[in-house]
Amino acid sequence: MGNRGAWWLSTTLVNYNALTPQMLAANGLDLDNAADRAILRAPISSTAAGRFQNRIPYAGFPTSSTVAQSIRPYPQYSSGLTPLWAPLGRTWYDSLQLKVTKRVSHGLDVAYAFTWAKELQMGTEGGVINGVQNRSVQKTISGFGRPFVSVISVNYRLPAWGSNKFLSQVVRDWAIGATMNYSSGLPILAPASTNNLSTLLFQNTFVNRIEGQSPFVKDLNCHCIDPTKDLVLNPAAWTNPADGQFGTGAPYYNDYRYQRRPSESMSVGRVFRFHEGGPALTIRMNFQNIFNRIQMQNPTGTNILAPTTRGTNGLLTGGFGFINYVGGSTFQPPRQGTLEMRFQF
Repeated sequence: MGNRGAWWLSTTLVNYNALTPQMLAANGLDLDNAADRAILRAPISSTAAGRFQNRIPYAGFPTSSTVAQSIRPYPQYSSGLTPLWAPLGRTWYDSLQLKVTKRVSHGLDVAYAFTWAKELQMGTEGGVINGVQNRSVQKTISGFGRPFVSVISVNYRLPAWGSNKFLSQVVRDWAIGATMNYSSGLPILAPASTNNLSTLLFQNTFVNRIEGQSPFVKDLNCHCIDPTKDLVLNPAAWTNPADGQFGTGAPYYNDYRYQRRPSESMSVGRVFRFHEGGPALTIRMNFQNIFNRIQMQNPTGTNILAPTTRGTNGLLTGGFGFINYVGGSTFQPPRQGTLEMRFQF
């Protein structure tokens, strides 16, 4: 199964108020020149602004603003002037989907569904654009993409047991059901660059990935992580692009994903009918996270230069790859059960 999407609304593929290398060149500036980068970051009221000192684009322009702000297409605005209803986004989806069904037999039916998919997008998700002027390279893995998904559902209805009429009435027709979902983890967004490109062009970029370096120092699925002691992400796998340059890395990578998060639920219930077409009592018990799996919070991975911090007790409180454990924080709660009863008449 596959599909292609076009003309999705996008607010990220256009930045009406960003600077481009061409605009800088028209003002005699070059991003590859360190002196020019210093001028762009200097307030126009300072001598560091050079020939742009006190050269305001309109009356009342704040002189504490930078040279870069003064030469923007619309210097009176500090934002990128997000477009409305821009139909520029595109999506791509390709998958192999299989389903096996064992229909009711002796009260049991089982279904299994498997999906192997690849999901790509361009401009339909926020925060993943690496330079709006180079739209052709913005096609990337979707932040919602999971390559492998397996779903198992089981339902079983208890039969009448033995010849004892009372025992048969108590035991029969109880329905037991379970739904279990196992899939790949969601992609982790690559760290944002800290080369301050936003102060020059008013655009952000991502860090570059270093070939041969694993982005993890601990496997998120190994069940061997102590979040009070272990940082799980590897800052040595990334490097900042040079000052004034866009990164060449992607926002998402197939081998850089959060922990796999199984979803397992179970229910037990029965409908008691007093006579055909008459009043009925439904009793049902639903269980979430039936196997009581511990799922840690997602690690923080936005800044490769984030310092490692510890509390007075020596336990981790922050850093690149820190997993929040404070107050017993987990991604999903422990096993829970809900009893439901309904009487119809």
